[in-house]
Amino acid sequence: MAGTENPAPDVPIRAGAWALALAAAAAAAEPATRPARKEEERVADAERRIEKVRKADASVRIVSAGGRPVAGARVAVVQTRHDFLFGCNIYGFDRCGTERENEAYKRRFAELFNYATTGFYWRSYEPVRGKPDYAYTDKVVAWCRKYGIRLKGHPLLWGHRAGIPAWSDGQPDPAAQRKRVTENMQRYAGKIEFWEVVNEPAHLKGLKIDQPYRWARQADPKAHLIVNDYYVMATGYRPFLELLRQAQADGMPFDGVGIQAHEPRTMRFGLDQVGRFLDLYAGLGVDLHITEFTPCSAGQKITGSHLTGPKAVWDEAAQADYAVKFYKACFAHPAVVAITWWDLCDKRSWLKGGGMLREDFTCKPVYTALKKLIHEDWTTRCAGDTGPDGLFRFRGFHGSYAVKAAAGPGEAQAEAVRRLSSNGPNAWTVKLPARP
Repeated sequence: MAGTENPAPDVPIRAGAWALALAAAAAAAEPATRPARKEEERVADAERRIEKVRKADASVRIVSAGGRPVAGARVAVVQTRHDFLFGCNIYGFDRCGTERENEAYKRRFAELFNYATTGFYWRSYEPVRGKPDYAYTDKVVAWCRKYGIRLKGHPLLWGHRAGIPAWSDGQPDPAAQRKRVTENMQRYAGKIEFWEVVNEPAHLKGLKIDQPYRWARQADPKAHLIVNDYYVMATGYRPFLELLRQAQADGMPFDGVGIQAHEPRTMRFGLDQVGRFLDLYAGLGVDLHITEFTPCSAGQKITGSHLTGPKAVWDEAAQADYAVKFYKACFAHPAVVAITWWDLCDKRSWLKGGGMLREDFTCKPVYTALKKLIHEDWTTRCAGDTGPDGLFRFRGFHGSYAVKAAAGPGEAQAEAVRRLSSNGPNAWTVKLPARP
């Protein structure tokens, strides 16, 4: 929508009749026997795989000031940050209406997410040629950095009306496109790590991806470049897969695939289906990002699911139930590195009921459920005593940790920050200070 950061309300329902038919065929191909039990089994399988895929063994050796192992030292290990990116677009930042609402939005955002998508829609970002809205983005970047929230820019180029500036008669020429990509990425190098340079290239054919991604790599060689498109969760959307395969064959640089997860908008994607299509795109050998996930809660009829009948509607309970299952299915897949919800609050949601917060900024069940899942079930906290070898062993989720240790009659204490990674070795040593 012109003049706003989120153009989605202007986007028509994008699924053509052929795509809807493909989605129906995919749903029909799912075995019809015991579908509810099958979903339960899929969730249980995801939980088992999460233990293997997202966690690693680690040890903390507590040593004295002289370097000797300390037996019986008390150790507490607390995860302070996830490696995995749990995100949302941050389009409501300071745009909710009142200061109270703006503060509520930011508080809820920081409590749940470690990753944010900030908008670069050309039409609203640069309403006057040569005058991009850097001041607003600078505020978003500063706030996110303060709270340890990593950032993605979306999108620099897009064939949709929202990606065409009002001052241009159609898509600007390649020189203007290159200037936009280069200037934005160089300005935010080291601050915005991830970029969706061209959005939805398999559906909107007006923009090619080869040169823009080469410009992007030159502008910020350390940036993580993502190609983003939709309808993958419904059908696998082969045209997108083939476009990416050709891009790789042509040597086009990109590091991740963005998989939108809200088309068709009322479809409750079967978890087996989700797993199959993640496997399909994982074959490209790059990271997978779930970029736009929007199950709603406004009473829309659930489609493409084993759930049927008058109670098969997207209400708050259904939204929370499916979100937890979908997150588990994606978190269990080793190629997935990020899940991004699309619009935090109903007050600014592009789909009715698509937020995690109601219009009055109170939390829906989905917010509470995902907060528990991410910050309790998937966050490691443990404590215990070291053995005779001075070691305390544990298994934890990948991420950053605060380690505290104490020992001896004088209660010598030490603190350290360590990172637990998937490729290890995760053998940490913490030295206690000399006693006075």
